[in-house]
Amino acid sequence: MAMSVGNGNLHKRVVITGLGVVSSTGMGRKAFWDAVVEGRSGVRHVRGFDVAELYCRIAGQVTGFDATRYMGAGDARRCGEFVHYAVGAAHMAVEDAGLELSALDPFRVGAVFGNSVAANGNRADQIYARWHKERARACGYTDCVQLAAHASTAHVIIGMGMQGPNITVGSGCCAGVESIAQGRDLLCKGQADVMVVGASEACVSEFGMSLLCRTGVLTHYNEEPEKACRPYDATRDGLVLSDGAGAVVLETAAHALDRGAPIYAEVVGYGTATEGKDLVVPDPSGVELAHALRNALAEARMAAVDIDYVCAHGIANVDYDKADTRALKMVLGERAHNIPVSSIKSTTGQPFAAGGLWQALAGCMAIRENLVPPTINYRVPDPDCDLDYVPNRARAARVETVMLNSHSFGGTHAALIVRAFDED
Repeated sequence: MAMSVGNGNLHKRVVITGLGVVSSTGMGRKAFWDAVVEGRSGVRHVRGFDVAELYCRIAGQVTGFDATRYMGAGDARRCGEFVHYAVGAAHMAVEDAGLELSALDPFRVGAVFGNSVAANGNRADQIYARWHKERARACGYTDCVQLAAHASTAHVIIGMGMQGPNITVGSGCCAGVESIAQGRDLLCKGQADVMVVGASEACVSEFGMSLLCRTGVLTHYNEEPEKACRPYDATRDGLVLSDGAGAVVLETAAHALDRGAPIYAEVVGYGTATEGKDLVVPDPSGVELAHALRNALAEARMAAVDIDYVCAHGIANVDYDKADTRALKMVLGERAHNIPVSSIKSTTGQPFAAGGLWQALAGCMAIRENLVPPTINYRVPDPDCDLDYVPNRARAARVETVMLNSHSFGGTHAALIVRAFDED
């Protein structure tokens, strides 16, 4: 559990000062936010591998990303795309924060990154195929470490010259939120001044999509890819898989103020809970998510009246969306129907671990712009999902505090609250 926030101690308050993103909807904070606000989907028909035997043939694929802008050509060739995207998003976030890492004590700068399946669906598939063909002589010197989940964190740390704390989180779709929570804990404990935290995913592949099609969680709607992801809509039938990464720079408020950094928001609350019932099938009751949300509110010392916007998990899974809705009603009470709730996944697709980071980025930008992004493709109301989902068009609104949530296979729930920073 994350540490309690002390309002008076700027060394134990943690703020977000930089945002970075790699996605099918755009590269970098501005391009991503513009697409999300305007509802410009990055979902397309899959290219690059055979999907003829798969029932789902659409995804949010990253295009136009050049890993060699952020790492050497040799490293880029040896590692997987989940590493490429993590390193790229980390560099973007550091640049956005205006940080000169070389001027900082390297032992006071660290990283936390998360993912769901590491190199599986990309680099691992290539290495296994090569091994089956040529056996042991086909194995590369660094193949064993490139397959590991920790490869993304390690490449960020090494490439950026960090020597501080580093952790890899593997809690599936919750890994993004968990990475932020872990990074904040390390800052609150005084083990670092700056943490670059994020999550990445690269499982849009023939193997990755075959596995997910077998579970039945992907959408069957292939005709118009941009309209396939329909969170909270009565016609929703499953998620759209996407690739990419998100990263944020976390600093103690004292460190950020000392260097005159731009501050997007303060991280004030975190909560977690689990269903503990099934690896794939979710509990639609919302009870467990409600527990996580209450924990986040308690740590933030807030009540329902303080929440201005909910950037929800919202992946167009029938039961997951019900859980979102029911949990928000349990926790927010009468205010639930008056707080805008939207899913940016309707535009971006679901990037598993990276999703929570994309939501955190959207929350920061909503605070900065006083603008709530829409849930696109919302046409047919569902009686079981009856909140204000900001249908199809962005909405101007006063936004000072944002709540967000993630939900992983296995029943894990994580919730986070960010708010506009006030030094006093």
